[in-house]
Amino acid sequence: MKTIIAINPGATSTKIALYQDEELLWKEDILYTPEDLEPYAKVFDQFDRRLKDIEAILSKHHVETIDVAVGRGGLIGPVKPGAILVTDDLINHLEYHPVLEHPSNLGAKLAKFIMADYGNDKPAYVYDPVTVDSMRDVSRLTGIKGVERTSTGHHLNMRAVARKVAEDLGKSYDDLNIVIAHLGGGSTASAHEKGAIVDFVSDDEIMFSAERSGGIPLKAVISKIKEMGIDDFNYLARKKAGLQSHCKTADLRDVEKRMADGDKEASLVFDALALGIAKTLAVLAVSINGPVDMVCITGGMAYSKALCEAVKERTSFIGPFKAYPGEFELEALALGGLRVSNQEEDYQELTF
Repeated sequence: MKTIIAINPGATSTKIALYQDEELLWKEDILYTPEDLEPYAKVFDQFDRRLKDIEAILSKHHVETIDVAVGRGGLIGPVKPGAILVTDDLINHLEYHPVLEHPSNLGAKLAKFIMADYGNDKPAYVYDPVTVDSMRDVSRLTGIKGVERTSTGHHLNMRAVARKVAEDLGKSYDDLNIVIAHLGGGSTASAHEKGAIVDFVSDDEIMFSAERSGGIPLKAVISKIKEMGIDDFNYLARKKAGLQSHCKTADLRDVEKRMADGDKEASLVFDALALGIAKTLAVLAVSINGPVDMVCITGGMAYSKALCEAVKERTSFIGPFKAYPGEFELEALALGGLRVSNQEEDYQELTF
């Protein structure tokens, strides 16, 4: 039996869970207000506080030893999927040369320090960072040389869902073709062909989400940037677009309440949301060589039965449909670490 801790630092929380092999023992969210984090100029300035808070939870649960610690991967840069060994070099890269400043960059260092205190300096890992990249070269090209499509998004949760599909079908992930959309504040989607993510739709392409604009006609984008300026337009497209722009809320449940009250504009926005998701899944389906075994949606908006039905109806020609509501990130971290510890899966060691 092995004790595994999964650590997922986010913008306003650190989510942690303790597993014994595949069994969840407990999970907790350490929550932070903007005022709590205001004194810290940079993400890594939060490290001591976040580590102390994690150790307080471990003490509360009387945890004495841990066999494996797995942290959220952070914005490392293009990497292969799976486990990555945490080294001082990796931590230095995430602190001083990340793709983007983000709290998930703390995952590696938190995992390493937890193992120093609770695991006799046994190895720590990160798993399926947001920058996992196994896209085919043909999927990267756009109509402008030097401007390429990228693979940055909810890889951890979508690969966890893909494994659940395999379990549900009684098959190996490496034998299946699956298209998955993760739907939330920002939405991304992926095409899985025989265990590899061969194409990816990031949150600035095709479908809009609760807060993101998704794809917008380029002429309109240029006009808006001229009108608003780059910074204000970026804030609009990343924080105040999608449901926020149309319905002044990022909560799909609020939109559905307005629909139930006869709000025709809310109904139109809902239909457009479902159409954009279905278009995205259809686009990814043609990147797969062979029939699609399952069409999936996951994330917070997948709790909506109405949205699931709308997407299912539009994608029925692609393949069977199943929703996996919520996110499985802590589970994915823990089980990934368990597979590596049991030598069922290899890990990578990166150099920079």
